[in-house]
Amino acid sequence: MAPTTQALDHLILFLPMEPTTKFPDCPQFFKDNFTLTPGGFHADGATSNTLILLADGSYIELISFLERDLAHAHWWGSDAGYVGWKDWCLTNGNSPEDNYKSISGTHVEPLQGGRKRADGIDVKWAVTFPKGPKGGQASRGRIPFFCHDITARNIRVPIDHEKTSHLSGVLGVLQITVIVKDQALLEETKDIYSSIFGRQGDKVLNEGDFRAGRVCEVESLNDGPKITLRLPESKEEMEQIEKTDFVYGNIVLGAKSDIERPPGFKLRIDGGNGEASVGGLWIEYI
Repeated sequence: MAPTTQALDHLILFLPMEPTTKFPDCPQFFKDNFTLTPGGFHADGATSNTLILLADGSYIELISFLERDLAHAHWWGSDAGYVGWKDWCLTNGNSPEDNYKSISGTHVEPLQGGRKRADGIDVKWAVTFPKGPKGGQASRGRIPFFCHDITARNIRVPIDHEKTSHLSGVLGVLQITVIVKDQALLEETKDIYSSIFGRQGDKVLNEGDFRAGRVCEVESLNDGPKITLRLPESKEEMEQIEKTDFVYGNIVLGAKSDIERPPGFKLRIDGGNGEASVGGLWIEYI
């Protein structure tokens, strides 16, 4: 059962499609660090996925478009060749209808969706998207959407010890960063986050931190995932913002420390060994 708090449900990251399997073509750093769980094909026929299931009940959803022509009008479009972090999702213990009542100012009414798993089992859910054309396409990654299970959650998120045991030792999500172009958009987004998470953001001029809950408690992860909202701080970030109004990424995953990787040790695992960046994927040992 999902928690009553606004818990992080999953993160969405787009990858190219592997033509033979029709599933995401995962860079080697994913295979070296994570246990990959087969996903399936979404009911709309537009996308396929592979999952990285985490012990805190959340997961990373690796997604690919099946046909380039399907991307433009899709809520995760419009670039079929896009690679990187695209969206993030919350869940809670309310019904989709009751949840909508509390977010109707920023989101549209719930829609039913689904996919067929690789083993043939049907998965069904209801999603609540941000307001805007094409399923809120323009704000995906800045404003989270919501997912509520119609079939049992463990059908959509089949967590067990084997699937959540990763070579990197990762247990859950520590931090998500959203960078926006200017103070006006910062204030607008901070107000939306405050309405979702409660007014917990700090009062620093150019930054606001919020906390989501976790679907499952993990002893080593004391706090819920931090959502950091801020303005650009470097030339590189400024250049990114020139192309879009915001950037979502620099995801930090938490793992239990050991002798070789002491508390506070942090490393970036994407963008190395000649492989392209997916927008920042870090592991921090705690």
